[in-house]
Amino acid sequence: MKNGRLSIVAPLVLTAACATTRTVFPPARGVLPPSPLEASEAAGSDSPSFSLFPELAKDAHHLATAPLRWGGSDWTRLGIGIAAVGGALLLDEDLREIVHRNTNDTTRGLAKAAGPFGAEYSFATLGAFYLAGKYLKDDRAKAVAEDGLASSLIAAGVITPILKATIGRRRPSQTEVTFARGDGGVSLPSGHATQAFAVASVVAAHYRSPWVKVAAYGLAGLVGLSRMEKSAHYASDVLAGALIGIAVGKSVVRFHDSERLRISIVPSVNRRSFAVGFSIR
Repeated sequence: MKNGRLSIVAPLVLTAACATTRTVFPPARGVLPPSPLEASEAAGSDSPSFSLFPELAKDAHHLATAPLRWGGSDWTRLGIGIAAVGGALLLDEDLREIVHRNTNDTTRGLAKAAGPFGAEYSFATLGAFYLAGKYLKDDRAKAVAEDGLASSLIAAGVITPILKATIGRRRPSQTEVTFARGDGGVSLPSGHATQAFAVASVVAAHYRSPWVKVAAYGLAGLVGLSRMEKSAHYASDVLAGALIGIAVGKSVVRFHDSERLRISIVPSVNRRSFAVGFSIR
């Protein structure tokens, strides 16, 4: 089964490597002022330009008060999401039967390999983006690590556990579809699906490449399928978790992008002069 997990890890590593690759130009003749990141590292500053732990309280407050700023289209999307989960509830038993009827050694191995990406592997992925951003000086990779961590902690660490305790749905492996709060029901929504789709939505939001988006959401989808195959969740549990993860991930990315200040140094050299331009975004 180690080979099965490697088959999932290898494409992810390659995707992250391709996504964080940047063009490196040879330095122009002359002395360029150090970037803020280089200056802070050289001086041993206690205030690095990137923090792996964002201001979660501000993010949580922004998300909690978001309905106050919603327009008609936002409420429509919420209604569609709730209706979709409600519709999936009616099909849970049929979908569960379809999944188990088509289970074989290949699907079981794939599910076992993909499942951890809804838990510890997702944090390892964010760690890989952080290291790539730090050592390749890639601001986008750093942003993925920061936004992904914030989204994971809020969506899978706060919102989903509260809904689990409030709804109280039992897992398929425990009994039939039953809602009994305080009686061990923690099936709805799926925490693994929430975590996987929160990270996937952040990665997809930062990279325009369709291949990156397909890889991110495809892997998250396999996480949800693995939870159904193990009889840990129904289809509606997975769908609810996916919608929560995507909504929180995209919201955090938009919020952080509105606060980020990006400064780029653009040198210009000719035979008689040397100039440095600054691009602020």
